Amino acid sequence: MNKLITILILTFCTVNTWVSAEEQTPEQIVEQTSSELLQIINQQSERIKTEEGYVNEVINNVILPLIDLQSMGKLILGKHWKTASEEQREQFINQFKSMLVRTYAKSVADYGHAKVKVFPPQGEQKGKRHRVKSHLDIGSGAPLQVDYVFRRKDDSWKVFDLVVDGLSLIKNFRTSFSQEISETSLDALINRLASTNAG
Repeated sequence: MNKLITILILTFCTVNTWVSAEEQTPEQIVEQTSSELLQIINQQSERIKTEEGYVNEVINNVILPLIDLQSMGKLILGKHWKTASEEQREQFINQFKSMLVRTYAKSVADYGHAKVKVFPPQGEQKGKRHRVKSHLDIGSGAPLQVDYVFRRKDDSWKVFDLVVDGLSLIKNFRTSFSQEISETSLDALINRLASTNAG
């Protein structure tokens, strides 16, 4: 799951300030942000490795606005979302967000050599969902097939799922978290995430 998280954030770390996400197609968002992030990783590798606050600031200010955490949390918890209180939902999303930031901060400096190829849209995509297909070459083995699933929300495109070689980030977390909740409780899951994030 850590690889899925890192790949998700790898592509959405920075956006040109002169072009808003609302004015870009999902393909343009993926292509542009991939190129800019790889440049940042290579130019600021030492700062990324030594300044945890720098990485966290970039993620919180630039990445997270492009990700629909509310929809991700709802889909990951599945049936447990319906029975969760508003406080539990908020706590889960906050801890899940912290987990994304923590996982990315540990490994981002290792991806400066990665190459991303974004494919043009295949056929006409209608409605509020849009799937972007790409290949991510991390320098070892065959390139990974990475699909970014966008949703139109509040007049902008936001990512709510990532599919790597057929493996969905949403489904992956939903399976593991659902089992953990069944064996313990939603509060226990939230507390574990909080403890891990704090550590």
